[in-house]
Amino acid sequence: MKLATTILLISLLMACNNTTEKDSQNPKEEATKSAQVVDQKTPAKTATKGTYLCKINGEDWAYTKASGIVSTHAKTKERTALITFKRKLEKGSENIQLYYDANTFELIKTTLQLKFKNKDGKLFTCYYEISPPLKKHSPQSTMSGKIDISNSSSASGTAEITNINIRYEKGKLSDSKNATISLTDLKFSGVGYSDTDKLSNAFK
Repeated sequence: MKLATTILLISLLMACNNTTEKDSQNPKEEATKSAQVVDQKTPAKTATKGTYLCKINGEDWAYTKASGIVSTHAKTKERTALITFKRKLEKGSENIQLYYDANTFELIKTTLQLKFKNKDGKLFTCYYEISPPLKKHSPQSTMSGKIDISNSSSASGTAEITNINIRYEKGKLSDSKNATISLTDLKFSGVGYSDTDKLSNAFK
């Protein structure tokens, strides 16, 4: 009789232990399943590509690569700092180039190659340029900006360019507002550059 009672007690204890283990595992399994469901329902956030530079006609524009070069023109002896910002697209690229007088540090020229839709809905390259000789092409345009190249390896600066007219193929644009563009809130810093004068002197 005692033996039968002992066996019954052991069987009950084992059953309780098995139930406890299953119960303790269920919350973890349920949590894992819940997490998987959440992951499936919540789409991954797409990281914004590039570094914000400015607004073009009110829309944010970011670059994926920036570089600079300071050089002296062989004939005119004008010393210029050219900063180039490139934006890589799925097909092709866009770029903004800022030319500064490396003696006065003032912005003297801006060129842009931007992608806008044509009337067939396809992107095509649009060219814009502003400098004193081209003022007649964009009579309402304004341009100002400064560059700081006191650091021997990286540049910082600002620019404000308004009302630049497209150079060519205005009639192809799907949206006529893109025939004239403005760049606002343009600021940059830490853009690496090389000075060709210093490089040439190093090899003399």
